[in-house]
Amino acid sequence: MAEKTIIYYYSGSGNSLSVAKHIGEKLGNTTLMSIYSLRDNPEVPADYTRIGIVTATWFVRPPRVVKEVCEKLCCSRKQKIFVLATCGGYDGYVCIDLKAILQPKTDFAVQTFMLPMPPNHIVGFSPMPDWINRIYLNHEAKASAKIVEKIQSDVPTKNRKGINRRFLSWASATFNKRLLGVDRDSVEGGFYTTEACTKCGVCEKLCKNGNIKLTEDGPTWGHDCQQCMACIMWCPNHAIRHPNVPEKRRRYQNPNVTLNDMMQSEFYVRG
Repeated sequence: MAEKTIIYYYSGSGNSLSVAKHIGEKLGNTTLMSIYSLRDNPEVPADYTRIGIVTATWFVRPPRVVKEVCEKLCCSRKQKIFVLATCGGYDGYVCIDLKAILQPKTDFAVQTFMLPMPPNHIVGFSPMPDWINRIYLNHEAKASAKIVEKIQSDVPTKNRKGINRRFLSWASATFNKRLLGVDRDSVEGGFYTTEACTKCGVCEKLCKNGNIKLTEDGPTWGHDCQQCMACIMWCPNHAIRHPNVPEKRRRYQNPNVTLNDMMQSEFYVRG
């Protein structure tokens, strides 16, 4: 029987969830859990041989919640750990930062992987054309198979040197905040609904952070937005808006993931 693996994922457009499912299918005997499941109980069951963290890249760094739960994560030193960062082209310091946090928790070398996926920062820019997205997705299918081979063989991954952190942070802030008006550290999402909202409650179910509550007047956003963009990406009626998103801007949803998948928090994959 294959070793038991548990993968904790952070996903808004479905890219990281899709990758986590593909990795799980190839590894076999794998449980997939939302990263948010570690908030209330950061202890990983000891019967899992391997722990995976699959996360999107947010402004060249790990999303806040991913960094927070990795810091609190409790596991046996005999459990192996890998980190996989999905990104539009460069993961910045995601793998470097998470490896630094997780390495003291295990006797094995933490493996790190970067996997480019269709860019989908909808607040900043429109999604790529479908033909370009298909190139990304076709590459992901091949790349994930090679990643699984390395995971199963326990081959240590090379320690990559990141671009100067101070320069990268400045460049990210300049591009995202000054040019696009987006602040990666903001806890205010800025989202609102239009008359197209049917109060279906999908956005509330999508928000694993519990930052969206459905009221008689429609959904309301709290003050702890993790900026995953799931609500605006997956709203069935495109009723969710953002001040920096033009009305006609297309949404991006990973084609290998369904709305029902996004609303779930746990999967089991036999492989």
